[in-house]
Amino acid sequence: MMRRSANVEPPTATDATTRAPDHPQEHGFERVVLPHLSAGFTLARYLTGNAQDAEDAVQDAIVRAMRYFHTLRGDDARPWFLTIVRRVCLTSYSVDYQARENSLSVDEPALQLIDSDETPDTALQRSLLRDRVREAVDQLPPPLREAIVLRELQGCAYSEIAMITDVPIGTVMSRLSRARERLAALLQGVVDMGDVA
Repeated sequence: MMRRSANVEPPTATDATTRAPDHPQEHGFERVVLPHLSAGFTLARYLTGNAQDAEDAVQDAIVRAMRYFHTLRGDDARPWFLTIVRRVCLTSYSVDYQARENSLSVDEPALQLIDSDETPDTALQRSLLRDRVREAVDQLPPPLREAIVLRELQGCAYSEIAMITDVPIGTVMSRLSRARERLAALLQGVVDMGDVA
């Protein structure tokens, strides 16, 4: 049994607040990682194909992120957390790049803000267009799908995508180029894709 020395004072709250944080861990898990839950869910939904598995994958990723929070290096937790989400999806939710069926279950519509100036026809057209784009993205092979989701929906830099997917930046660029070409072909006549090459 260990005894505390009478002359050693425990650290006080002011000691913790006066020190400059050296690591993201000193900011707290909630402030550093939890802001990226939505990005994690979006990625998981596209990788698993349905909202329920995506929710489960993100919860598993949160548990792993908490367990390994001490390994986070640098200031940006988003690529680190998305890497964990991706690995959970690939290992625990049967996301197989070669064999997965290309179907995205849209069992729950996303919450949307309603534009009071929008006509019912415009709202319907936008909804139909959004559904067509989702269907087109879902038809992409998984490596292309994850690259386009990370870049276009999550706004990740090429270097972040390379880190998340554990491939060289050249591979990321190639996957994005091929994904854009395929989306342009799939959405021809539906969306003006401009120059996607």
